[in-house]
Amino acid sequence: MKPNLIFAVVAVVLMISCATNPNKNPESQPEPEDNGIQIVYKPYKNTKDLIEYEIPVVRGTSIKHGVQKRFYRNGSLYSTIPYVAGNREGKAFTYYMSAEGVSPVVWKEQPYEKNKLHGICKRYHEDGTLQAEYEFQDGLPGVGLKEYLKSGKEIEQPTLILSKKRVHSGFYITAKLSKQMPNTDYYIGTLVEGKYLPEGLKALQTNNGLGEIVVDANIKTVTITAIYSTRYRNNGLVSKTIRLQ
Repeated sequence: MKPNLIFAVVAVVLMISCATNPNKNPESQPEPEDNGIQIVYKPYKNTKDLIEYEIPVVRGTSIKHGVQKRFYRNGSLYSTIPYVAGNREGKAFTYYMSAEGVSPVVWKEQPYEKNKLHGICKRYHEDGTLQAEYEFQDGLPGVGLKEYLKSGKEIEQPTLILSKKRVHSGFYITAKLSKQMPNTDYYIGTLVEGKYLPEGLKALQTNNGLGEIVVDANIKTVTITAIYSTRYRNNGLVSKTIRLQ
């Protein structure tokens, strides 16, 4: 083989190797097409050649535009998040860690609109069966978590139990779940469209899973919402309104 031909073959092999293995070059690299998008490779902390993120940005800026990818340390895909002009827009996916050469299984599926969670989010078991469904609207979490065993059987969620007692300064309200759940918090206030939890609601004082609050005697109704954590580490919301007079 002629020397010039050998040199050309080696050069092509090196080019293909660099293009197909993002962990080989942590520096910013433009895409092959001149479409105005540049891919920025960010390595894991204290490493040089172990890539954690592939971030598409508008050339010459830090504005994300395209699908951002994140990787586990073993190189398998961790997540994909679509961006449009700096905002998350579309369905983002998080994956379970997979072995080399094996397609990753989806763990989380989360829809975004204008950089906020909006729509039905889903989680899956490692075998690909549905694990949970829960809803967001404009970034606000909604009531009505549904969870499933690998068999497909739906898991019963707790209900909210409210009680009232007339006291000198008004009404003493207590809140508890029908079954004990870890990390339960209670809030008082109206939900958006009766379903979505807004920011800034007042938290109830809690004692051994029991929420407590005293409200003014002139108040006619009170809405309490509980946020709890499940064994699958999903956050469930349940809400109820009690009439005081």
